[in-house]
Amino acid sequence: MIKIENLLNSEDQSLNEVRKDVLSGFELTLEAVNPYKSVINTLKVKGSFLNLDGKNYDLNAFKKIRLIAFGKASIKMAEAILSVVDVDEGIVVGVEENNFIHKVVKYIKGGHPIPDENSFKAGEEILKIADSTDFNDLTFVLISGGGSALVESSFISLERLQNLTKELLKRGANINELNAVRKHLSKIKGGKLLKRIKGTVVSLIISDVVSDPLDVIASGPTYFDSSTFLDAYRVLEKYNLLDEFDDVPLIFKKGIDGLIEETLKENEKIEANFQNVLVASNSIALKVLKKYFEESGYTVFFLGSSIEGLASEVAKVMAGIGKSVSKGEISLNKPVAVVFGGETTVIVKGKGIGGRNSELTLHMAKLLKGTRFVFSSIGTDGIDGVSPACGAIADSETLKRANKLNLDVDDFLNRNDSFTFFNILKDAIITGPTGTNVADIATLVIL
Repeated sequence: MIKIENLLNSEDQSLNEVRKDVLSGFELTLEAVNPYKSVINTLKVKGSFLNLDGKNYDLNAFKKIRLIAFGKASIKMAEAILSVVDVDEGIVVGVEENNFIHKVVKYIKGGHPIPDENSFKAGEEILKIADSTDFNDLTFVLISGGGSALVESSFISLERLQNLTKELLKRGANINELNAVRKHLSKIKGGKLLKRIKGTVVSLIISDVVSDPLDVIASGPTYFDSSTFLDAYRVLEKYNLLDEFDDVPLIFKKGIDGLIEETLKENEKIEANFQNVLVASNSIALKVLKKYFEESGYTVFFLGSSIEGLASEVAKVMAGIGKSVSKGEISLNKPVAVVFGGETTVIVKGKGIGGRNSELTLHMAKLLKGTRFVFSSIGTDGIDGVSPACGAIADSETLKRANKLNLDVDDFLNRNDSFTFFNILKDAIITGPTGTNVADIATLVIL
């Protein structure tokens, strides 16, 4: 988890105390959305009967029980199911190397954030399991963030899909735009997996998406899709990719003309009885973080779980709030903890090593100059962009420490090299994969 003692690097010991509080709050929050606990706490098993969010299932009534799990939290979610249910076959697709062993459930490490050959292999394996189901079967589908890249069966080649995904990410496409494109190039996403499964389907979902739309999380493989081929086409148009990827708009045009099957729509007849249950989310995580700061004696200014936009723009708003609190223009008793979550984006212009959380933190360090503060933002999955960190922490002494080492903040920002900046200061937060993923959490403390 977070090595808190290694991150108490401020020259001001009172700021280190606040750093410790912020990082301890993050640790507590990550534990609250632990995938294993989240699944176990949702399931109620008595004998052969399983109660899930008000619905009862007699496990003995099914001919076969299968498990399909994919996403950054897939291993722990699968372990929770397997601790209470005997399954006949299954597959788990995650981001970790050889961390899952089971006699009847296969494990594949997929590619993330860009799909790889294993992602395609995993997609074909999942479709084989889906196509083998019968009307008397039960299939658990465990879905978490990252699933869109980890599992794929596409209308275009792997290399083409990789390049398209990279370009969309570089140009600042948000998760909704990215998923609209991926769904309409996929044989799994946008409810298409649900179309392939017969019998009873129970999907347990951990959300990494703002506002928790089930059609967006891992591109909604078991839920109705609100996006269309036309939406996907317009995303390519918006980011000037129609010519560079000229084969993709041709596919989308065929879909618009009804020559390729659309994603699953409401009221569409399918061969499965299904239930989707959200077991963990950014909102759930933030409630824990909010309570922690309240009990620790801070005045909490709670902004909720729906913060999104460019990291540079979000930083301007958050720094503005911080300055207003500092000046007393917002009447709150200090110390004030501004708690929020969601997911920002970054337009990559340089060749540095960074991610949205460390870049947001670096912008905050610059914008809050002259204000007494501590700020930190982390990705709950333990991964921040192309860096080995999950985020970073800064305070009102950060710029002073940087100046002593001749570190130019603007230069690092222009090169999208925020991880390198914080790594030099030993303020990069490195946890490794956490096994969960409920988007990003952040706290700004004003003293």
